[in-house]
Amino acid sequence: MLVKEVLQELEKRFPPFLQEDYDNSGVQIEGPNVEVECVLASLDPTPQAARLAASQGCQLVLTHHPLFFFGIKKITPADATGEIIYTSLVNSMTLYSLHTNYDSAPGGLNDALCKRLNMKNVVPLVKNEKIEGSGIGRVGEIEGMEIRDFANFVKGALNVSHIRLAAKGPHMVKKVALCSGSGADFIDEAVKNEADVYITGDVGYHQIIHAVNSGISLVIVEHDETEKFFEDEMESLLKSWGIKTIKYHEKFYHDM
Repeated sequence: MLVKEVLQELEKRFPPFLQEDYDNSGVQIEGPNVEVECVLASLDPTPQAARLAASQGCQLVLTHHPLFFFGIKKITPADATGEIIYTSLVNSMTLYSLHTNYDSAPGGLNDALCKRLNMKNVVPLVKNEKIEGSGIGRVGEIEGMEIRDFANFVKGALNVSHIRLAAKGPHMVKKVALCSGSGADFIDEAVKNEADVYITGDVGYHQIIHAVNSGISLVIVEHDETEKFFEDEMESLLKSWGIKTIKYHEKFYHDM
């Protein structure tokens, strides 16, 4: 498959028009339309990811987070963005991002989380009318378990070293809402959907208080720990197309 053919197939599954207004999914750096022999999949576009892709002879780099959210005033290899641009262009690589359109689309990141949590009867937390089954976050059902047992289950299912639990008190969990990445803005939607617990990241102190006072428990997972599965999902999809894929995950912090 050529680069543009790979991107066309990705866009059939995860249409760019599903992305949020603030987002910049899609082509970040366009290289030549050559045969794709190797792809690097990474949560973030970083100089290290670009250098690895170049060293492995990749023609395409797929990231979840876009390289460009805001305008840039200069391009220099002395900074991270400039180095990524230089490395990509010099090595004839295309950089493409699937961000909130991948979060929203059926079969995307939020659905991947639901599978790992064995959720059933899953629907979008906030529906997008453009495509059936698309939207922000998900809500579904699980086999009932006590809230602390459920929190430990999430920790294991997502393979994370730590989580934060803000419980409204001892209770059973049967209905679960979640939103990959940063989903604190949708706490009220989880409450409206009558979820027993809401799983997301980037939740502030006052938002935690608001959630508990609204009658919903929170399982707070680091932003990247809910999104790291992008790399696995891309590898699986591209493998089904016969394309070699290298996964690269960069950790910017460490538990102490």
